[in-house]
Amino acid sequence: MNHEAEKKDTHQFKTKKMKTSQYITLWLVIPSLLIIIGSISIAAFVDYVVNVWVYHNLDYHPIAALGMIFPMEILMGSLYIVFSKLFYSYTAELANAISKIANGEFNVLLEENHGGPLKEVYQNFNLMSKELTGVQTLRNDFINDFSHEFKTPLSSINGFANLLLEGDLSPEREQQYLTIIAKESARLADLTQSQLLLSKIESQQIIVNKTPFSLDEQIRQCVIILSSKWESKQLNLSLELTRITYTGDAALLQHLWLNLLSNAIKYTPDHGDLSISSNIEKEHVQISISDTGIGIPQSELDIIFNKYYQSNPSYATKGLGLGLCIVKRIITLCNGSLQVESSPGSGSTFTVILPR
Repeated sequence: MNHEAEKKDTHQFKTKKMKTSQYITLWLVIPSLLIIIGSISIAAFVDYVVNVWVYHNLDYHPIAALGMIFPMEILMGSLYIVFSKLFYSYTAELANAISKIANGEFNVLLEENHGGPLKEVYQNFNLMSKELTGVQTLRNDFINDFSHEFKTPLSSINGFANLLLEGDLSPEREQQYLTIIAKESARLADLTQSQLLLSKIESQQIIVNKTPFSLDEQIRQCVIILSSKWESKQLNLSLELTRITYTGDAALLQHLWLNLLSNAIKYTPDHGDLSISSNIEKEHVQISISDTGIGIPQSELDIIFNKYYQSNPSYATKGLGLGLCIVKRIITLCNGSLQVESSPGSGSTFTVILPR
């Protein structure tokens, strides 16, 4: 069955290729015939003008111009054959590649240096192919990663729900199980929202929704949103923000600050310090978020931005491991950079540098 299906696909591909060849040949023949007829007509008219009007050759007859038909046909026919075959080779290769893309083979690339007059078209085709390959890879990664991370909290919810259904539990035990189910449900909701956001910005190449807004006021609003978290830990908060008007995607940058601030609060012990400062340079703005938390070992600074990675195992159940990955991608989209300074026991400083 597979062999028959493969033969059928091959036959369909050859049929499409033949039709494409016929369309291209017809498209080339018609202009060429018009060029031949037009050239002969112009040559006959010029010959007539020269002989009759310039040299006053009264014996000249327009029928003599028909003698130009044969050499012109030979010349134009030869040029047509050469250039049509050359042009057809470019268009046929492009048409075949497009056919493969249509059948789901997104990893098709054309030799740009062999594109001739269609070199720019080949370049755009390769760019499209790479983007489609990236989308396909992103889709596969999303399915694999998300299903893996989704399984753990879902198993916990299912397990504790079954224990509750069995009954014969003390009120304290029931309350404990219900609390776990509520927390795991909230974790699933956060995981879904974060994963969808990450998938969206990973497939995004440019920022379209750019508007001017107050960056310092946005950071203050993010601090207020997270006030219940840092107040419950009685952290000492310090804000040193100058007025900054920034043009960009306000929604994306809000995710950036919320993720960085949430991490700083989570990894800082009770009664610790949290400070946020800003600096305006000629070509960029600089926002620094510092904490007195547990810090990050030097050996892990290069991998903290990986998906689902969490530095300290004791905090693994408190997060998703997507925050810094989202932060890094948003900064990349903004054409900015991120600097991290940290050491175990001395806290961390994340400095975001955005172009003005």
